[in-house]
Amino acid sequence: MASNLSYKSFSKFYDIFELIFLLGRKGNPRLGLLDAIGNAPLHVLDVGVGTAASAILVAGHNTQNHVVGIDTSAAMLAAARRRITQRGLTNLEVFNMSAADMRYADESFDVVMASFALHEFEPPLREKTFQEISRVLKPGGIFYVIDFAPQDDRATRIFLKLWALVEPPCFAGFLAMDWHRHLTAYGLRLEDEREYSFSKLYLLRKA
Repeated sequence: MASNLSYKSFSKFYDIFELIFLLGRKGNPRLGLLDAIGNAPLHVLDVGVGTAASAILVAGHNTQNHVVGIDTSAAMLAAARRRITQRGLTNLEVFNMSAADMRYADESFDVVMASFALHEFEPPLREKTFQEISRVLKPGGIFYVIDFAPQDDRATRIFLKLWALVEPPCFAGFLAMDWHRHLTAYGLRLEDEREYSFSKLYLLRKA
């Protein structure tokens, strides 16, 4: 969607749009993400942090986590910083940085997460991002993804067809990606996937 609307405008309505598709019968995937990431002294990276909806939820509940978020949109990051300040979170920082060229050392993070961001990445950028995520993730670390996903129920199929109208062309290819096989090239193995409203939570572990 951000490819068809300016980030500056869209950042103001981002969370309102989220409510529309997160109020389905299967629940909010962000809560599933929170359940999956434990409250321990983990170094967590949020790729494509946006307005920091997931990062704030994790950092706010898991006070032992240290969370950093990266994004290339100044407008999104400005909105994220306002929200972080309003909540008084000291264990969450956000930075302007490309997911395809991260300024972090190898094996820097225990956890990497991406929330409703990867479906907007063109294939070359997405593949480079997977490569970078694998590089900065520690061995045994987990990559959590929540994003749109095809499901069997009719309502989800209809919703995704309509949503595709406002997404870039790469959206269809993202939905068709085989999570069981695709990321093995980057040393990431799918361990679990859980269904939520119009979306899934994928858990991939680095070998």
